[in-house]
Amino acid sequence: MFNEEKIKSFSTTDMNIYNYILKHSIQFPYMSIRELADEIPTSTASIMRFVKKMGYDSFPELKYAYKKEEKEASFHIVNELDEIIDCLKKFNTPYYQDLFKEVAYILGNANMIIFDGMGDSAKIAEYAARRFSVNGFFSAALTDPYQKVSMDGTNIVVVMLSISGNTVELIRKANAYKAAGSTLITITASDDNTLAKMSDHHISYYINDVRIDQISKTTQIPALSIIEILANKTLRICHSL
Repeated sequence: MFNEEKIKSFSTTDMNIYNYILKHSIQFPYMSIRELADEIPTSTASIMRFVKKMGYDSFPELKYAYKKEEKEASFHIVNELDEIIDCLKKFNTPYYQDLFKEVAYILGNANMIIFDGMGDSAKIAEYAARRFSVNGFFSAALTDPYQKVSMDGTNIVVVMLSISGNTVELIRKANAYKAAGSTLITITASDDNTLAKMSDHHISYYINDVRIDQISKTTQIPALSIIEILANKTLRICHSL
């Protein structure tokens, strides 16, 4: 409703009306035009000019459209939360618990753990490296796609994080890691991607990859949860040895 083009055309009075609606989104659909004018404060004529500028013929029409848009947005949020909750519940199944345990053993026996990712996944990689370092494991985050890394040494494990699993720069780095003899673990939103097929061990969390204008808006909560689970399991396994 309030797109960037329309907001740029707003006068000072329009901005006052706009800001009030945003701050009182619950009350606004149930207010009369006089109540809104008194609260801002402004004139009912100014509000009607705002209504026309928004492309509506009447104040009730504006309220109806706003309420409908808010309801659709709330429905999307609820659906997304349900999907995240369902995803996290899967991590308690025997399949995932066995997979986490297997990967945790590999991480616990590594001489070095490298976490790699780009974009939002880079932030998860950086967090993972700090999390494992705090637990006493030699780990680092490599999130620059053009950074060259010496892979001298044995038993280096690389954990690559990617939602799509098809990022060209990550695939190039995965080839380099494999050529250097590193063990490759990938964490992606599905198992039908290039990184998953290249990896020695793969964890899929199966969540919809939401993209707007080619930019991923997919939640990173499942990937972050997997890192937490692996960090805790790796620590427990090493302490039990």
